[in-house]
Amino acid sequence: MASTAPSSSGFGKKRQKKGQRQQEVTNVAESTRIRIAQVLEQFRVSNDEVYTFESNLSNRDRAAVHMLCRKMGMKSKSSGRGDQRRISVFKTKQNVDALKGKDMLSCFKFSEEANDVLQDLFTRYPPGDGETSEQVVGKHSKKVDKLRRRKDDMFCKPAMNKSEIAKRVESLASRIENNPNLRQITAQRSKLPIASFKDVITSNVESNQVVLISGETGCGKTTQVPQFILDHMWGKGETCKIVCTQPRRISATSVSERISCERGETVGDTVGYKIRLESRGGRQSSIMFCTNGVLLRVLVTNGSASFNKEAPRKMGKDDISDITHIIVVLIILIFN
Repeated sequence: MASTAPSSSGFGKKRQKKGQRQQEVTNVAESTRIRIAQVLEQFRVSNDEVYTFESNLSNRDRAAVHMLCRKMGMKSKSSGRGDQRRISVFKTKQNVDALKGKDMLSCFKFSEEANDVLQDLFTRYPPGDGETSEQVVGKHSKKVDKLRRRKDDMFCKPAMNKSEIAKRVESLASRIENNPNLRQITAQRSKLPIASFKDVITSNVESNQVVLISGETGCGKTTQVPQFILDHMWGKGETCKIVCTQPRRISATSVSERISCERGETVGDTVGYKIRLESRGGRQSSIMFCTNGVLLRVLVTNGSASFNKEAPRKMGKDDISDITHIIVVLIILIFN
């Protein structure tokens, strides 16, 4: 009995044909390959199941279509002879199921603060080629800076006159008088160790540029000093923007909630906070809590803009000059 074995000449011919096809694809012009890829991508995202190219494609162009279809997970087939030879592209079942599954995808919603950060990030560093990124950054950098300064008014002084400030003071007094809980909180505030130093603190802040306040934990430094300064400024009929830093995000939010509770308000009225990707309040808030990193970024960004020759002069005045007081919390550890 004679056994038959597959000849090696058949495999050699297949390898030779495959190498010829790859060589034909590499010889296709780059513009033609890009055009074919765009046509295939539009067909893949469309609802059509079959797309047929025109008969004016050359053998090399059809080879490029076959190879790109395999890379995109689609099937291609040539039909006809001579000048009427055409190539048709078919979607596989996986591609059709993927298109149907797009309608069932869940959407993520970001806060307004997160959208601003992401928009700034992708505008400054857009994905793509290096030259294209530099062109986009150069085109939109001024627009992004203007948009950020227009939206971010958290550190601007409230636009209030003396009559509006007087109404705020009367409203606070009436809330304390009519609410038993606020009266109890006010009585507890008056018993704090720092309460007896209220006039000393306000007078020193008024006459000195830098004041260092030291006290035991729980004496009321963090919650009472900003209110002392605010009540003192409102007593003179002047607006102010008091920025208080905290070492942690959770402390910035909790302290702002505590002070708002002591004044019978909600967070975002007189007292607000601004941390990374989250903020409450705005220009109407006279006391603003933030982390050290947020304040440093504001000072560096807006401070450098004031020295920028191309930026308008009024932009350098909007944010930094409206901050009347900055309270920085320092934690000093002493080891014996």
